[in-house]
Amino acid sequence: MKDSPVAHTNNSPAPLTFRKTAACPASSTLVSYRTEKLSREIAALVRKHLVGCEFCNAELRLLAHHKPRAGRIPQTPEIPMNLRILAESILGK
Repeated sequence: MKDSPVAHTNNSPAPLTFRKTAACPASSTLVSYRTEKLSREIAALVRKHLVGCEFCNAELRLLAHHKPRAGRIPQTPEIPMNLRILAESILGK
């Protein structure tokens, strides 16, 4: 049998490092950064974050293909009530 490309010695999954974290800016902030619609201070914070965040750099490159419609304000979709109830029960809220 062929070995898997990722070998683990203790059968636990490898830590996921390529992911969005709580310190990462929101996708909408990255879009605003790309289109230069942030204040100088916020843009500087995003730029500083991008220096060390491979995930956000990849997301920013992906968002470069996003062409927002003129005058349209992006909206976050509402979470379906049954999913919200499930999430709150799991999170203990």
